[in-house]
Amino acid sequence: MIDVAPQTSPKPAEHFIPDEKHDRPPTPFVTRAVCIILAILAIALAYAVHQKNAQVADARAQLVQANTATDQVKADLAKANALAVDLRLQLDRAKGLRSDLQSQLAKAQGQQSDLQSQLEKARANLQSQQDKAAAQSAGLQAEINQANGGLSRLQKELDQAKGQNEDLSAKLAKAEAGIAKLQPLAVKARVLPVSATIEKVSFWSAGFTMHVRNLNSSPLNVNITIGASGKTPSMSATIEGGGTLNIGNLAAGADVVIASEGYDPAKLTVR
Repeated sequence: MIDVAPQTSPKPAEHFIPDEKHDRPPTPFVTRAVCIILAILAIALAYAVHQKNAQVADARAQLVQANTATDQVKADLAKANALAVDLRLQLDRAKGLRSDLQSQLAKAQGQQSDLQSQLEKARANLQSQQDKAAAQSAGLQAEINQANGGLSRLQKELDQAKGQNEDLSAKLAKAEAGIAKLQPLAVKARVLPVSATIEKVSFWSAGFTMHVRNLNSSPLNVNITIGASGKTPSMSATIEGGGTLNIGNLAAGADVVIASEGYDPAKLTVR
């Protein structure tokens, strides 16, 4: 007897159905879940970077204020700036990690479990960077506090210097007042201690004779320069204390300059 019952193939049908499920594109729910996770991660990263940037900006503002103090404060702030630069480099690396993570998430839309593991790894890396940044920020704050302490000491020294400066200014004003009182005496001391008189030789003669008398009791060296042409040349002589030097044959209109070291020269014209 021949069995003509219809043959069925349930097993191939069962294998075919799972294959279709695997080839089926991600459902809208999965896509939205991935997008939400990406958005949450981006917001968390952006917030962390914003906080770090705010901390760095605040630290730099404090460094700029402390930079106006002294060279010592500048040196301390230079160290703080180096720490701030290192912190910014670490934040830039965190941004690079965020960009790389976003790229990985864009490629992992159909791999939710793998995406979750990558997100956890990114969170761990970000937390490590934040911890390191917080430690460096604390060190930076300590440097700023030390700089502020140095600034306070320098302010005290500046106040002391101002007091000394005021004292010196008072002494200088007193000295200038004393100099002002001595100035007329100094001017008087520089006046050449001689008297000069000019006498015409005779009514018929055109020449003149000049009598230069030493008003001091000690000898006086003089240089006499005669400007106009005439028979008497310029000369140097020593006049005894209370003595008189006679210079003859001077032409009318001749300019005569009597000079001696340490005194202002005396000028006169023969008339």
